[in-house]
Amino acid sequence: MKRCEMFLLLVFSASALSDGGGLLRSCKIKDIECLSKSTEQFLEKTCKGIPEADIRAIDPLVIPALEYTAPDIGGVSLHFKNINISGLKNQMISDFQMDKDKKSVVLKLNVALNIVSDLDVKLSGISKTLSGTYKAKATTLATANYNYDLKNNDKGVRYFEVLPETITCSIVGEPEASLNDELVQALRKDEHIQEGIVKYEKKRDECKEKTICKIVQKAYETVIHNIRAAAKFLPAEDFFQDI
Repeated sequence: MKRCEMFLLLVFSASALSDGGGLLRSCKIKDIECLSKSTEQFLEKTCKGIPEADIRAIDPLVIPALEYTAPDIGGVSLHFKNINISGLKNQMISDFQMDKDKKSVVLKLNVALNIVSDLDVKLSGISKTLSGTYKAKATTLATANYNYDLKNNDKGVRYFEVLPETITCSIVGEPEASLNDELVQALRKDEHIQEGIVKYEKKRDECKEKTICKIVQKAYETVIHNIRAAAKFLPAEDFFQDI
């Protein structure tokens, strides 16, 4: 075992695991109830982050910046800053499929999120930015697809290597999204954005969902990062009994 891996195990033995419970429950691959409890346990113990293990805080999760050019609103790009997302510690497994032959995983997670962000609305073709705040509430279903490999260390202990993921998102029910009043008034008065507003009004619900999902997809990069980080020091059998 590498020295850094030994250090991490000692850290968790002395601190994170001092209450008698590990980060995970070892489950059978098709036991969704066990996997759900394991997810709950992992989130409870890691949601504030464990820097020494490269596990990042997810509740609240802060995304410094995210740019989104809405395809249905011509000439407008949205620049989100200091995105604060709460609720990820309460996410639940909706479905989990592991193919041991293809070494692939489909993980679906359901979660109700609150999003608050600063927002710059930039108009293409002219040097103009309108600034304000953005808020949203939504129940989302995030789906992560990724492959994995199994590798043995020098002691013969198997570990997962989680390969790059693809994340998709859908909205469950009716989401809420709003801008602060000053920004709304500025957008309505600006002659350069009138065409974009007309297009937005025709596809309001679709635009709202696409914008929220763009943020959710970015957030789940951190969620999967934490799974990848845990897999580097927790043996594969800590995840699954029948791997």
